[in-house]
Amino acid sequence: MKKELEKLQLKLLEFAHIGDLEKTAKTLLKLGKIYQEHGMEDHALESYENAKKLYNKCKNIGGEAQSILNVGQIYDKKGEYEKAQRMYKEACEKFKKLNDIKNQATAIYHHARVLEKQGRFEDALKVYKKYHKLCTLMDDNRKILASYAKIKSMEEYLSQEHPISYKNRSWLSLIGYPIFILFAEILTTYINVLAGLGIHALILFALLAHSSLVSDEKFKRLLNSMTILPLIRIVSFSIPVVDTPEIYRLLIMSLPLFALAYVLMRTQKLKGRDVGLTWKKPKLQFLVALTGFPIGYIEFMILYPKPFIPTSNFLYLLVGLLILLLVGFSEELLFRGILQKNSEKLLGVLPGLLYASVLFTICHIGWGSIYEFILVFFIAIFYGYMYQKTGSILGVTFSHGLSNFMLFLFMPFHLAAL
Repeated sequence: MKKELEKLQLKLLEFAHIGDLEKTAKTLLKLGKIYQEHGMEDHALESYENAKKLYNKCKNIGGEAQSILNVGQIYDKKGEYEKAQRMYKEACEKFKKLNDIKNQATAIYHHARVLEKQGRFEDALKVYKKYHKLCTLMDDNRKILASYAKIKSMEEYLSQEHPISYKNRSWLSLIGYPIFILFAEILTTYINVLAGLGIHALILFALLAHSSLVSDEKFKRLLNSMTILPLIRIVSFSIPVVDTPEIYRLLIMSLPLFALAYVLMRTQKLKGRDVGLTWKKPKLQFLVALTGFPIGYIEFMILYPKPFIPTSNFLYLLVGLLILLLVGFSEELLFRGILQKNSEKLLGVLPGLLYASVLFTICHIGWGSIYEFILVFFIAIFYGYMYQKTGSILGVTFSHGLSNFMLFLFMPFHLAAL
């Protein structure tokens, strides 16, 4: 191994010196392979990553795809399954562009195995079926038979592990939790605060316990994400209200929400881009942000709330705007970035959007206006759809913050001045 490594490292220096990107990348792949075979994953990963960059520079899609596939295998071996999945998907797409069916099938096979390791058997089954189709196109009888046998064994396992009654119970849970949360919200807001908070605490416990018992990873993640709803209400009533201006109370409330978002992202191994912390389609994002002004105006005409600050001087308005943007960010991160994303993964794009929008709307029942309730539902759908279109929560965050600025800071004083 040592001699082979030394030879390759000398070649690497030689090719790098003369500026031959393709040969340098190819040598890096060979180095990575040796490191990988001898259990030196970190060195292998570094070699593959560098090879990927070089292949990208010289527009060699095949080499780049192979590098990405190898990176995925390293992450797979290290148990970083989410990263491995992304790599396998990316490699598959690149091989598909090249019409390289053999390597495309390899990437899909590895992707299916990762899903299986995660216990996401239904997803794994779908990917294995794609793999089987590619094996058929390759006319590889051995792989055709092996993939067919795998599909049948997984179908049999799923029929035993997840009978119809279990699926029915899952759907009952997805319908039942919002109903109980709605009941708790009504109880807290209009009837008895302590009783309502008690129900919220029970719902929180039920969601956590339920998520620990289910084997379906997508369902587990959605249940974990739904803890947002009871926690928001529990936190909001835990903040002292004596001599605390509403605007600062909102700021204090947002801090545990950020902590919750951080915990959910860590436990679900989500990166910033997974929850919409990217600046994609800036023009559309800017237009979405501007919708905060009319939304806030319409909400004000429905609710006529009192201002959240004592005076309308510039400093108060500026601080208030920053706080409301921060609060809007915490809510969008939780509801769109995490909750909606998990809803879509389990239920599908449109049902997931509607489900997350219903949950978001339930949290706003405390305003006591049916018009506001309906409006919030459509706002939630709009924000959710824009998140789907842009892949980012930044535009909807600014819209959310600006609408609250109009509703609670600008319009109350502006109307009073007229």
